[in-house]
Amino acid sequence: MIYLDNAATTQLDEKCLDIIKEYGVNEFYNPSALYRKAMESGNAIKSARNVIAKSLGVKGEEIIFTASGSEGDNIALLCSMRAKSGKVIVGSSEHSAVYNCALELKVRGYDVVFAPCDRYGRTDLEKLSELLDEKVVLVSIMHVCNETGALNDLSAISKMIKAKSPRAIFHSDGVQAYGKIPVNLKTLGVDLYTISAHKVHAPKGIGALYCRSGLYLKTFVFGGGQESGIRSATENVPSIMAFADVVERNLIKINENYDKVKMLRDYLYNRLSDTFDNLKINTDAEKSSPYVFSFALNSARGEVLVHCLEDKGIVVGTGSACSAKKSTKRIPLALGIDDDYSQGMLRVSFCEKNTESEIDAFIEALKDSLQELIKYQNKSVGKSDCILTRLKLR
Repeated sequence: MIYLDNAATTQLDEKCLDIIKEYGVNEFYNPSALYRKAMESGNAIKSARNVIAKSLGVKGEEIIFTASGSEGDNIALLCSMRAKSGKVIVGSSEHSAVYNCALELKVRGYDVVFAPCDRYGRTDLEKLSELLDEKVVLVSIMHVCNETGALNDLSAISKMIKAKSPRAIFHSDGVQAYGKIPVNLKTLGVDLYTISAHKVHAPKGIGALYCRSGLYLKTFVFGGGQESGIRSATENVPSIMAFADVVERNLIKINENYDKVKMLRDYLYNRLSDTFDNLKINTDAEKSSPYVFSFALNSARGEVLVHCLEDKGIVVGTGSACSAKKSTKRIPLALGIDDDYSQGMLRVSFCEKNTESEIDAFIEALKDSLQELIKYQNKSVGKSDCILTRLKLR
């Protein structure tokens, strides 16, 4: 199986298994208990928290462990409000975890507006500037777009917010950026930043939220007061420790991995361009993370191609896996993709383990899948009525 859907999730680093066993079987104690072994588990969590904090350029006490990136987004948007009313600005191409929180804030009485993006999913800074004013209480703009890989300039956005909306809180969903591009939150100027472990070869079910010192968050989960009283629950020690271990070992390779993946992304772009005429590229190679690449064909539905490719041993996605079961035109509309291409979107997302030979296999499998679909539909509806006759191969 060739796996090219790493934006959805990544393969677990096998070394995590030893850590999970150690803290699940041997050092299994509840960190909130008072005896020595429990306190040792508490100290282990503190060390892990410092590892995550260091990787982001912040302090350990500014890190809150969560159960996922989506939970981190929920805490950031729903628990950070100091005002009971005001304007909330959210990027139009945001992940569904942020988008649906924005809809909830609208129900609660906030004036929610969506900042337009360009055709690649990058927030339009000029139009964002026009939306900013003294009424704005919260802005949420993702760091790297999970659909296209578009990279937003958080530092520029932060300066803009502080100049025009000084009381606004600035949150960024960094799930597709963290561990893949260098991130220093102090220089980026965000107040809240969400990350997730399973996007970087660590376990599912663990993530973290950076909360700037001095920023008050309302309680999200009531209970024993863990995670500074924000998210009570017995800590997921095995996953926290595995997450920190992956980060500590892989952070030193972030630039090396970036360069390798960029070569793969560029190779894919060239192979696609050399093979297909009816191709729409949704990723700006100059201003994006190389880990995510989106394109569309006007000759077949994306979900049909996903299943055809899977039958040939290739796994890709159509977009955010979190909304894969919901038919939505939100992202294609935000990107300005017309109807001919909106149904044919595919997303290829990499990790450092992928190879050029896997890209070659994907291209051949995609060609074969499209040709098979042509034959099938020609038999079913007649050649003159077949949408797939628009397929052109070089």
